[in-house]
Amino acid sequence: MLFRSMKISDTPRVNELLRQVGSADFVPPSRWWFLTRLFLPTFHIFALEDDSRAIVSTVCFNRMPNPKYNWRGYIDYVVVDKSHRRRGFGRRIMESTLVEAKKFGCREVLLSTSHSEAQALYKSLGFKVKTTSVLMRFTS
Repeated sequence: MLFRSMKISDTPRVNELLRQVGSADFVPPSRWWFLTRLFLPTFHIFALEDDSRAIVSTVCFNRMPNPKYNWRGYIDYVVVDKSHRRRGFGRRIMESTLVEAKKFGCREVLLSTSHSEAQALYKSLGFKVKTTSVLMRFTS
């Protein structure tokens, strides 16, 4: 397995993976969206390759300044290809992302998920359900 940063040439495959967790109205990001974010120093998209060099997992990681923790990391869109689930790829990409978060100076990392079946993995990595937050959505 190889953990690495996403390249712009990975866009079609990463979008395939994102479609596996998106809702019916999910519109995958454009190549331009990926390109602009890959140049931001605080935004990272990581990919995990299997032994055949195919991307089987991806994760978005962002870090923001935080007065209490210096830097706070945010993980979103953790995806493992449906055909590769329950084989350690999710754990590997999460562990590798947390190592990167520490290198970036993040003393706290938040994670959002809409898939309850993934919570056991996140809890085994040390995440705790944060009950003090209220998720609200605004759309225009």
